[in-house]
Amino acid sequence: MKGKMISGNAFLLCLCLLTAVQPSFGQKYAATTINPEHIKNAPAVIREDIQEVVVGAGGGFSVKSKMVVTIFKKEANDLGLLQVDYTNKIKIKSIDGRVYDMMGSVIKKGGKSDISDYSNFNSFSIYEDNRIKLMDLRQLDFPYTVEFEYEVEYPNLFFLTNWYPQSYPNIPVEIAQGKYIYPQATKLRFFSKTIDDKHLTSNELEGGLIEKSWKIENMEAFEPEIMLPLEESPVKVLFVGASEFEYEGFQGDLSSWESMGKWIASLNFGKDVLTPQLKAKVNELVSGLETTEEKTKAIYEYLQKNTRYVSIQLGIGGFMPFEALTVEKYGYGDCKALSNFMGAMLKEAGIQSNYALIYGGESKRKVYEEFPRSYFNHVILAVPDGKDTIWLECTSQTNPFGYLGNFTSDRHALLITENGGKLVRTPKYGKEQNTLFQKADFEVDETGKATGSLHFENSGLQTENGSLLTVAGLSATEKKDWLLTNLTLSSFDIVDFNFSPEMSSLPTVKVDAKIMVKSIASKSGTRIFLQPNQLNVYSMKISSKPERKASFERRMGFIDEDLITYKLPEGYNPESVPSKVLLESDFGIYSAEYHLEERSLVYKRKLEMNDGVYQAGQFPAFVDFVTNIEKADKTKVVLKKVQ
Repeated sequence: MKGKMISGNAFLLCLCLLTAVQPSFGQKYAATTINPEHIKNAPAVIREDIQEVVVGAGGGFSVKSKMVVTIFKKEANDLGLLQVDYTNKIKIKSIDGRVYDMMGSVIKKGGKSDISDYSNFNSFSIYEDNRIKLMDLRQLDFPYTVEFEYEVEYPNLFFLTNWYPQSYPNIPVEIAQGKYIYPQATKLRFFSKTIDDKHLTSNELEGGLIEKSWKIENMEAFEPEIMLPLEESPVKVLFVGASEFEYEGFQGDLSSWESMGKWIASLNFGKDVLTPQLKAKVNELVSGLETTEEKTKAIYEYLQKNTRYVSIQLGIGGFMPFEALTVEKYGYGDCKALSNFMGAMLKEAGIQSNYALIYGGESKRKVYEEFPRSYFNHVILAVPDGKDTIWLECTSQTNPFGYLGNFTSDRHALLITENGGKLVRTPKYGKEQNTLFQKADFEVDETGKATGSLHFENSGLQTENGSLLTVAGLSATEKKDWLLTNLTLSSFDIVDFNFSPEMSSLPTVKVDAKIMVKSIASKSGTRIFLQPNQLNVYSMKISSKPERKASFERRMGFIDEDLITYKLPEGYNPESVPSKVLLESDFGIYSAEYHLEERSLVYKRKLEMNDGVYQAGQFPAFVDFVTNIEKADKTKVVLKKVQ
């Protein structure tokens, strides 16, 4: 077998023969013991995935992990690579690994030469002690089995490890076990929406210890359905949380959102001191301004001009901001430090604000309100303003005042108030706010070339299409590059352009451009073929599966309007003008119409796409809706030369 890859079917036949000849083969990790169904359908099989968490009397805990995986195909070969994260406080006690051949015999033992050590450093960081140890036992010959074991010690219960019995949905798992051993006096909390209690066994051990163990066997591989609501994720996870804990001298309690907020407040206490010089500057900035919004905006714009974002990941610095005085002195900070600094300046101006923990990213994270824990990776600031709240992204030098964008909008945040933590939700941008209006005029010659002018206005979340909002503040070269990359015409040159951003809490970016298109239409004999919509074709590339089980979600509603006029070449008329298209459904409304006006073809299009969660049975109708939109968007008009 050496030097060759065995196909799935050939490997299956080989296993069947080996099983028939050697039914009593005794090697524990021999490939012959794998369920043949797994071999046919998966690139690998996880034989064992065992995690044991032991809580010590001193408030720390250790995690012992063991994973055994048989790898059939190259696409799964990275499962032969182990990554273990650590810091100055999180210690790796041991790492071990072995490789087995198809018959279950050890062919390699991992050694120091197989381990690399790297800084887990990102480009925005200046203080960071995150590191990674990598053990690389990947092989070139398939199949093979790799076994990893390691132990890591953590200093406190804030970092308590959750249990994921199937980390890779496309890889079947034969045995997964998650075990937690802890003193009775330590109040651990367990929560899961996806793991039944039938998998749980509980025991009282000697020495006043409790053991809780979950074991699941024979989990099949699966492919998560697209467009899943967060609430319906099929990924199995057991969340584990401490109640009371101590973190580098700071006592904390995660049993409620209120108590978690009090712990965060204790980390921030006393860090809002400013120099007399900056206090004077703040009062100068708000002098003559009357409203909270006006004053907050003036201070926020000062923050943007005088600070920059860097990452801080050093011990408790991952949770505690450094002092406002430090940001004032050096002009930089992470999300915590910059939000704290902004709050300190607002306080000097007599304006209340609230530090807020949130999960930042285009992909949202489900927050279970009934199970308080740290779901968050980012900090922003909230400023109460009567019935409204002004939300501030303090790490951005380009975000408009009061605009959260796709990174932090429409999700839970933990507001840190004087009474502790309070779970709230950030604003959502609806379809009426996420708009695109596009107008274009083209003059087409009989070779298919065209000259034209283009005007479009993107508002709300649509300003983030292709990072347009960011590009609007960059150089002319970068703006031109953006046009060349994001205009969907096949081949064109830009003659002139202008970007006009309106930086409000609901931003708009207006773009005007003059272009020359080398081939906006194709000619064949006496006919010219023209697709009127070449600037905004909608495409999702999805198909309907009748067996869909879960609901589905459209997460961003929007409205697009297009008005495109084509001045036709002399002597050419449409052979026929397409009929109006009107599609109406629960998911939105689409219309497209064509009008002939003297020598011009006028194309009007409007798409309103709703957001929302829909039942699984509606998915075929949704697929039909978006498929018909794409089909209509690709409609061609045939121009024929008049004889």
